[in-house]
Amino acid sequence: MLVIDVRHQCLWLVVRIESLIYEVLKNSGTFLTINEVAQKVNAHRTTTSKYLAVLEAKGMIRRRNVGKAKLYYVGNDIAEMKMVQV
Repeated sequence: MLVIDVRHQCLWLVVRIESLIYEVLKNSGTFLTINEVAQKVNAHRTTTSKYLAVLEAKGMIRRRNVGKAKLYYVGNDIAEMKMVQV
């Protein structure tokens, strides 16, 4: 019984962090870097990077590479996104 509870809790945590990351990107209205997303969801950069890749593979978010930076966003049209101000 304990194994089932632990697996259920782990699955809940995965769904929770994916939902948080998706909501942050959806509500941002702009491109966000991995570090910016990690700060907003209060998670480690490595964990955030992993779940950004999962969401991208699911087709829920998109990525734009600019030099070394990976910029993530929700939407189909890059033209509608505001550029990140440096």
